[in-house]
Order: sequence, then C-alpha cells, then structure tokens
Amino acid sequence: MKQGTFLFLGDYFIADYDWQKRMPLFDVHCYGLGKEKVEGFLQRLTRILDTAPTPDIVLIMTGINNVIDNDYTFVDQIRRGVIRLSNYYPEAEIIVNSLPNIKADLLVDEAIHHLNLSLNEMTTQLGCCYLDNFANLAQANKKIFKKDGLSLTAKSYDSWARSILEYVAFLLEDD
Repeated sequence: MKQGTFLFLGDYFIADYDWQKRMPLFDVHCYGLGKEKVEGFLQRLTRILDTAPTPDIVLIMTGINNVIDNDYTFVDQIRRGVIRLSNYYPEAEIIVNSLPNIKADLLVDEAIHHLNLSLNEMTTQLGCCYLDNFANLAQANKKIFKKDGLSLTAKSYDSWARSILEYVAFLLEDD
C-alpha cells in the first residue's frame, strides 16, 4: 500500500532521476524540465495543477538555471509558486529544497549560500518546509557533482533521496 502521493516540481535536478524507483512506497509524479528557469516553472504551473493528482507532499527544486545565467532575483517568483500550490493543495506539505553549491564559472561568491538563506526565510514566512540537504551532502561527500560541476552523481542522488525520505518520515510522524 502506498504511503501517499508525492509531486516533484522543478528543473533538471528533478528531471534527471527516477524518483519513483527510489521511493516505491509513494505514488510519485515528476514534473521536472531540463533547462527550465523559475519563470518557466511558473508558466507551467497552471498546466501541472490541471493534470497532476492531488498530492500529499510537494517538493520544489528550481532556480539553478537562473543562477547559471547570473540571475539571483527569483526567490519572490518561487514564493508566488508556493502560494499558488498552497492555495490549490491546502492539505499538502510543501517542501522547498535548497540549491546545491554548483561549481560554475562567473558564479558570484556566496550566491548560493545567500539564495538558500532567502529560500529558508521565505518558507518560514509562508509556513511551508525548507529542506537544506545539500550542505550536509557537501560535507559528507566531497564529490557530489560529476566532472561538469553541475550534474549530481548517482551517489549524490541516492543521498538526496534518502534525506528527503527521512524528512518526510519526520513530517508524517509529526502529523
């Protein structure tokens, strides 16, 4: 028997992994799109809401493509998406995932750190959840990216999925 319905939303970090295989106890629906920026995610959100089943848990992981293009102004757009999701799915737990500290040329020093602080603050204001798992991954596993500095290794995806499941178990236990 499934423990609930899980909706994954976001960019290539979401699209590049078989979440259903890693989370067989959940009915997983993945709406990740490769090179999408937060603006595209917001444009797609209505279509997602019209087609996706009602989830128990929503995980959002988006913004890294904005960072790659030196756009650090997207947190308010994610806020708008979270508000829409909260209004559409009032019973669902909404989780905003931290951004990984990618290794990209021209990345402003500490940009990801400051964006993650802003995402955490935003989730606190909105009453949803923030999962800061990439800081732990970076400390525990020095090689979280493939050689391109942007793509996660299979081991990093497994660690990320495990941290999501642990967090979700905590949420479900708390209910």
